[in-house]
Amino acid sequence: MTMTDTGVKPIPAYTPPADGKPRSMVDAKWMKLTRSARHYMERRAKARKEPSDGPEARR
Repeated sequence: MTMTDTGVKPIPAYTPPADGKPRSMVDAKWMKLTRSARHYMERRAKARKEPSDGPEARR
């Protein structure tokens, strides 16, 4: 198989600031997304434990 150059550039990975403080709005956005993703499974487990009153409780 022959590979040709298609002009596709790799996307650099985001690295958070070393001191943990956002430097810009981009840092603040990614830090918020990372934090929410980290606790996703905990939130799902908590939601499963809470009793619901059936379909009426969702509205």
